[in-house]
Amino acid sequence: MTQASSVDYSTLKYNLLKMWLPVTGVRTPVDLWTRNFENYFGDKVYCVMQDWLRQNNKETTPDFLCKPHFENYFDSRPPFEIDEVILSGSCSEGLFLYSREPSDRDFMCVLKNITFSLEDQQNGCLWLREDTPFVYAFMTSDETQNLWCAFLDNADKGTRKHRLSSRKLKEKLQENSQKTANNNICSAIFGRDEEVTEGAAMTISKPEFGTSDWNRLVDFLTKFLNNPINEELGGEIEYWVSNGGLPDLFYTRAAQASDVVLAIFCEGWPSCAREWITRKRLWPDMNSVEKISNNGYHIVPKSSPDGDFRLSFSCVETMLVETLIPLQRRVMRAFKAVVKYHENTWSPNLKNIISSYHLKTIAFWHFERTSQESWTEDTLVHHLVALLEELAEALRIQNLPMYFMPKVNLVQDVDNPEVTLDLMEKISQLSQNFCAMSEAINNNI
Repeated sequence: MTQASSVDYSTLKYNLLKMWLPVTGVRTPVDLWTRNFENYFGDKVYCVMQDWLRQNNKETTPDFLCKPHFENYFDSRPPFEIDEVILSGSCSEGLFLYSREPSDRDFMCVLKNITFSLEDQQNGCLWLREDTPFVYAFMTSDETQNLWCAFLDNADKGTRKHRLSSRKLKEKLQENSQKTANNNICSAIFGRDEEVTEGAAMTISKPEFGTSDWNRLVDFLTKFLNNPINEELGGEIEYWVSNGGLPDLFYTRAAQASDVVLAIFCEGWPSCAREWITRKRLWPDMNSVEKISNNGYHIVPKSSPDGDFRLSFSCVETMLVETLIPLQRRVMRAFKAVVKYHENTWSPNLKNIISSYHLKTIAFWHFERTSQESWTEDTLVHHLVALLEELAEALRIQNLPMYFMPKVNLVQDVDNPEVTLDLMEKISQLSQNFCAMSEAINNNI
């Protein structure tokens, strides 16, 4: 290692160690706000923030602008009722980034009056295959068929099994959303799948605010989240808070969209993913595997030729991230920051080829194959480089097995292999550029 690269290596290591880590396991927007803000800035500043909100007649536990009133999107009586709303994705996992492009929030709206029990699954109510995450859902009892008759596929009415239509569920959500007064503030986006997040039924869009305001917030957070809190900095933060600058930016500009995912709870663990429980691994430990596999999973309306619904492991993935040690979470968050930051600087053909889900999958496979003893402060750079190299290799061979169902290849439907290979080469070069990695980490907090 040359002297210059040694300096870059040390700088990258330092940047990794000082990365801010958001709270993991957050299930509600209120907790996303309170736990992260109070955890980092401390009780004193948090109390000043709360006082400012009360004085300005705002919610004392704000939801980053225009909290969606989910009850307005559902009926007040069966069958189309809401059971619970779960904040999912990077916000729940503590892997979101504050960058120039605000992150979306993902809300999983779990339907009431319908679940698939273990007995239901044994009776064939879910049609599962090991080579696809898509499933068909069937109603077999007279009670559920009568309750959900308006949401059944007409083509199956002559059979004993009546197939649940994901299209009709999403249409009902769209119909309700168009009636709600919330549309005076938010607009709901439906239509083509690429307009919404994977599996989302709709996206609630919020008014866009000035870029300079958002950049001001990011600059502030970059400055303070990348430095230890001391009396001088704490005083400046209190000045911002007490004068309304920071809370106003947080309250009105911190998120631009919320993706709403309809979900149905299923007990146990899907039979098509049983291999995940039994395979040999170094992570997570067997106690965690048992707890996760007994916690249940969801299916979400997302159709394909292989089924009307898609298996969702979103809550499972949050539980997995919670088992990571802080050093692993730092590297995982840095991995996302590095790829997303530089992906935006490459040509438009390369942008958004790699999703956050691809990066999370690479990280999970890496954690499973590395011992806990290998994770030390001195090995953080090594692990980050390894993740980039493993991503490049997956693109080179065009094969990235889904973490819970390895027979499913997440990159098999690449439209332009030449573009993918170009991206692979850029990521491979990036894995050796410590200075470029540091730049990305410092610009995504």
